[in-house]
Amino acid sequence: MNIKKRIHARKIALSYLYQHCFFRNLITQRSATIEALFIDNIFQSQTEKFEKAKEEFKRKIEVLKDENFQEHMMDFVGNFFDEWTADDVDFDYLCKVVPAVDTYEKELEGLVDSYATSFKYIDMDIIDQSLFLLGYVERKVLWTPKEVIINELIELAKRYSDDGSPKLLNGVMHKIITAQMESK
Repeated sequence: MNIKKRIHARKIALSYLYQHCFFRNLITQRSATIEALFIDNIFQSQTEKFEKAKEEFKRKIEVLKDENFQEHMMDFVGNFFDEWTADDVDFDYLCKVVPAVDTYEKELEGLVDSYATSFKYIDMDIIDQSLFLLGYVERKVLWTPKEVIINELIELAKRYSDDGSPKLLNGVMHKIITAQMESK
C-alpha cells in the first residue's frame, strides 16, 4: 500500500462523504427546504405551489444523494481534484470504502449517539459526520488499525473542521472501536 495514495484517497472520500451528508441533511431538515424555496420566492402561504415545489426540490436532492459513486468516481476525482493524476490516488480504497457508507451509516449514528454525551449524530457539523463515517467505514471494510484511523481523522479534522473536532473524534471514535474490539 502506498501511503501517499491512501491519504489522497481519504481526502477524496471525505469530500464525497461531505456531499452525501449535506444532501441527506438537506432532505431531512424542513427548515433547509423552506429556506431554499423562499429564495425562489415560493412562500409557505402559497400552499399548493409550496407543496409542489417542495416535492420537486426533494426529488432533485434525492437524485444527487443517491448517485452511484463508482459510476461517477473518475468524473468526481477529475472535477474536484485536478492536482492529482490517477496514479496519485488509491482507487481500490475508494471503491471499497465509499460504497459501504450506506451499509454502515445507521449503525454509526446509533453508536455515536450512545457514546457522545452532549449531542446527537444528526446535530453534528456535516464535516464531523463525514469524518466519523470515513473512519468507521474504513475500519469496518478494511480493518485499518484503530491508531491509524484515529490519527488520520484527527489530522483531517485539524485541517477541515473546527478546533473542538479533533478531540471529539478522538474520544468518541476511540470508544466505538474499542467497544467493538472487546465484543469480538
